[in-house]
Parts: sequence; C-alpha cells; structure tokens
Amino acid sequence: MTKPSIINRLEKGETIILDGGTGSELQSRGVNISQRTENGELGAWSATANIDAPNIVREIHEDYIRSGAEIITTNSFWSNRTRLDRIGLGSQMEKYTQASVILAKKAIENTGSNNTYIAGSMAPPQGRPKSLGGISSSSIISEDLYKEFLDQSVILAETGVDFLLLEYVSSVDEATMLVKAASETRLPIFLGIKHFDSTGTLRSKENTIEAIKAVADLPVAAILDMCSSPEDITDVLPLIKNEFKGPIGAYANIGYIQNPDATTDKTKQVHRIETAENTPERYAKICEDWISKNVQIVGGCCASNPKHISAIRKKIT
Repeated sequence: MTKPSIINRLEKGETIILDGGTGSELQSRGVNISQRTENGELGAWSATANIDAPNIVREIHEDYIRSGAEIITTNSFWSNRTRLDRIGLGSQMEKYTQASVILAKKAIENTGSNNTYIAGSMAPPQGRPKSLGGISSSSIISEDLYKEFLDQSVILAETGVDFLLLEYVSSVDEATMLVKAASETRLPIFLGIKHFDSTGTLRSKENTIEAIKAVADLPVAAILDMCSSPEDITDVLPLIKNEFKGPIGAYANIGYIQNPDATTDKTKQVHRIETAENTPERYAKICEDWISKNVQIVGGCCASNPKHISAIRKKIT
C-alpha cells in the first residue's frame, strides 16, 4: 500500500508528528558522539554512529515510530564531507550517508509501519574542507556549500528518503544555497531555521524573516523553527507564519547544552543533557499550543526522547 504524499496531507491541514532528538538520544544510550579534531573541536557529531553503532541508531528510529512519530529523521545531520573530514573520514561521506537511510528503512520494516516518512537530514558543515585550507570558524564559501549539499542530497534521494530536511540553517546565504542545491533532486524541501533569541536572530546576525524572504521564489514546501528553546520558538513562530504562507513546523531544543567540563577533560561528551522543567507533559502542552496556532509539524530536537513524542501524540489523538 502506497502511503499518502506528505505534501497532500499538509495541504489538507493535517497535523504530522516529527520524531525527537537523535544525536542526544544516542548520547543518552552510551554512544560516544564527541569525536574531536586535533584542535579539540567537535567532529562529525552523531554521524559516525551509523557505522559504529548501527543497531542503536535503528532502535532509536523504531522507538520513535512506536511512540507515534510519523516522520523519522536520518542520522545524517553532519555526514557531509567537511564534518567527516575533521576526523579523517571525509572520503566516506557516501557510506555514512547511505547507512543513515538504510537504518531508517530497516526501522520502518521492523515496526511494520506503512505510513512513516523518512526525512533526509542535512546541515551546514560550518567549516572548510582540509583541501581548501582547513577548518574555518565561518561558513564555507557558497560554491563549496552548494557542492557539499548537492552531493549529499543526491545520495539521500537515491537511497530513498521521502523529502529533504535542511536543518540548523542560520544565515541568508545558507538558506538560499542549500535550498538551490537540494532542489536539484526534485524532492520536497523542508527548511529548518535555527535562531538564537526571541526575535529570530540568526548566527549570521541576520534575521529569520530575511532568510525566509530570500527563499520566497525557491521550492520550499515547509519551514520549521528548530533547535531553539521552546519559549523563543513560541515568540518567533507568529513572525514566520506572517511571512510564509505555506505549512510551518516546530521542534525545540529542550536542554542540550555545552559541557564546560569537556574543555579540560577530553573524555567527556561535548554536550550534556539537562531537560530541567521540560518534562514530556510540559513540552507536549507547548506543542499543543503551537498546533492550536496552526503549526502543522511538531516534534522534538536536542534532548527530547521517545517519551516526549508519545506525550505529543496523546495531545492530538
């Protein structure tokens, strides 16, 4: 049986549940996702788990499906060449990216879920390949960024994702170049924007609304406010809704923060999980409020887990 198009479901006004955090959940299950560069910087984050701990990646997908998620996100956030190159694995981008889709497919098969969508995750690498002068604190130049995303998006598409989810996009340049590259696959594109305060300020010091305006004539099927605090997302969602007339979504970082102990102790994970008051019940109520304001895609980002997704599901069934 063929599952309905996710675009058609959104056009009908349906609410769709996204999964929760993958990298932070891998960490909570004992996987080391903090491989560092020679300079002590974070490498490819969760990407290496696709080969080093594939069963755990698959189990996380399965747990999210059983918790009510209708979209599972491939563990390919930083499986691009630049991030893998930081830890000497840049030439294996295709292997790690393909594995992320294969594991998601296996999870769907194991759970017997016929209506689960696979989102192909990609995020700006935030650095330059060694072949272009090594790691930089700024975003790589547009031509390199385009090639990074074109190559990875083609692999995700050919391996079988349902749509592409561009995550952690935080500048106008990233938004335009990433969407243009991903659009060559002709798959639906969901744009996940990361801002750093309640007004929508991006990493580039531009504003979320500027990024949305920059992609107005590009094929963006939905815009998702992601990885900011629930409170900041609540403040920025109305701005997005006012500017973008298509479907919007939200998935918050509920407590995944830099670990100061990791600066001096390299055996420590780079981040730590501190969900504080963001219990599954409280976060589900926040998502319920978003849904009441016509947010159609809801889920969790860093530090959220299957219990959070289960609580959200109960709010809309």
